[in-house]
Amino acid sequence: MKRTVSLRPFHSQRFIGLALLLLGGCQTHLEPASYSPDYRTMTRADGRVELIPDECLKPSVADAFDTDEETFVALLPPGCANNLTLLQMVERREDLLQGRASGPTMAAPVGRAAQVYIDGYDREELRRRQSEQQAKADKQEAQ
Repeated sequence: MKRTVSLRPFHSQRFIGLALLLLGGCQTHLEPASYSPDYRTMTRADGRVELIPDECLKPSVADAFDTDEETFVALLPPGCANNLTLLQMVERREDLLQGRASGPTMAAPVGRAAQVYIDGYDREELRRRQSEQQAKADKQEAQ
């Protein structure tokens, strides 16, 4: 019997090696966008004071695509649109210049709601238990 040698495993190994080599050169993640989160106040000609993101004061991004001068549309600098959107969403615009101290957390209502969910109490039973606990606490304070 004549024995033939197959070259198929050799070719598949070369293909896998070539694929791994090509994939190894690919960029797997993008760097995070880095831009200033700062704002500055600008006084308009009519005397009004407005907040403007620092990023919007930078020159527009160069258009790297093949465009004509007639069809060119200036793009916003990176971060300008994000900062403008944030400016529209804040409760108080002054918070963007100087933040406020946060208030106390409301842990008790959240804890009670979680306990009710876990134990499966209905509202009436929860009220009854709370009034019993309050009565015990009042009784202990009286002693």
